[in-house]
Amino acid sequence: MKKTNLFILLFLSFVIFSCSSDDSNGDVSSDIDPDGINATEDILLDINVTSEGIVIDGATLNDGGVTPTGDIEFSLDYTTQTAFQENGFEIIFDAPTDFAGAYIQLFDENGMADSYIDVPLSATENYYSSKLFSKERKNLFTKKGASSQKDEDTSIDVNFSSEIPAGTFCYVICVYDSQGNISQPEEVCVTVESWAGNVNLVGEWDFTKQIDNGETFEAGEASCESYDSQLYCDNNTKLDVVVDECYTLNELVITFNEDGTYSFTQASDYKGLNYDASTEACEVIYDEDGGESYTSTGNWAYNEEEGILTMVEFEYSSTYDGETEIEIEPNGYLILQGEISLTSNELILFESDSYSGETYTYEYYFDKN
Repeated sequence: MKKTNLFILLFLSFVIFSCSSDDSNGDVSSDIDPDGINATEDILLDINVTSEGIVIDGATLNDGGVTPTGDIEFSLDYTTQTAFQENGFEIIFDAPTDFAGAYIQLFDENGMADSYIDVPLSATENYYSSKLFSKERKNLFTKKGASSQKDEDTSIDVNFSSEIPAGTFCYVICVYDSQGNISQPEEVCVTVESWAGNVNLVGEWDFTKQIDNGETFEAGEASCESYDSQLYCDNNTKLDVVVDECYTLNELVITFNEDGTYSFTQASDYKGLNYDASTEACEVIYDEDGGESYTSTGNWAYNEEEGILTMVEFEYSSTYDGETEIEIEPNGYLILQGEISLTSNELILFESDSYSGETYTYEYYFDKN
């Protein structure tokens, strides 16, 4: 899965724990995929059909191929990627000087696809404006930090049509500059994950607590942060103040379905600074939102080789102050990608991100209903 939080390809690092054999924890099924869903990821996809099903906003699909000149430096630090149905993946790289675009062409053991994709500079994005960071989410897994990707990294957001199933394909990518120079190609193979893939996750899970950088917060317990600020009051005075902001997650229930769909509902409270009221009164006045609800539906996938759970959101709704906002993501939005610890009655999700050179770790605990 890509796109790297989401959760976002924010990059996540995790510690995976072995399942306990203690009877108090219960046993999980050793055959996590009795229907062989994960095996479909090994099927080699038709490169011409897949080329037609790749969607990159602003790019064009052209017949034929391109001939590298080698007069421009370019390299990738990876040779494999994970993608998700419809959601696709991201190609992230450090663009060379005078970068003007990229050429992408699929290949297999019989040669190159009949067409290639021309991705001009205008169809690329700075990594931090890409899909992963394009919209603010208000669910538990949304973090304020950034991933370990560099500021100068460029990304190509690759989406899939619904015709691209789980399976594997490979592509080459070259970059070109405004002088017509074309780099030597870099080769990458992509695994499109199947939905679902671990029967032990199927069921309803209730949030019990989270551990943020070693500090534990139970469900219903406020997490508060204080910081120094200044109010520029309407009476033209400036006031130094201390602001206390608090967030309380009252309830979160995730349901993982056997068909690879998921849904979750979340109820939370937030207390934060009401800046307009505070500047008018020239004192700290808080907004207490009276509660907010968030619902999310989408698909989940389990990478059995790395023990990683991914959740791709396709629709969410947020209700605040009596108003409900509904958002549909046709190509999906990656909200979680990380390793898990799993017994028959407990699920732990691990997430981390980095911000200003510091790494933050998060653990989310759920009990099975």
